Amino acid sequence: MELTDEQLEKLEQMSAALMPPTEIAILLKVPSGERVLFAQTCKNHINSPIYEAYQRGKLTTKFELRQTVVKLAKAGSPAAEPLAEKYIRDQLNNE
Repeated sequence: MELTDEQLEKLEQMSAALMPPTEIAILLKVPSGERVLFAQTCKNHINSPIYEAYQRGKLTTKFELRQTVVKLAKAGSPAAEPLAEKYIRDQLNNE
């Protein structure tokens, strides 16, 4: 399965909006018989441009949200501090 550059850009934007691959497939007009493969490609096919675009969009939003949480935690937000601590633990566990 291949997508145009324009479709890959839209895929990345929709992924950044935290939409699941099955819904993105519908919006990109992926034929119904190919939607399961599309969703699997988004999640598992690491050498695919589809995987790269989906993951890049998702990770961009994850990064932006974490930046906000860390900024709020540094400013003393009692709601953000436990999240920031969790992110620190997660990072240490994944190193």
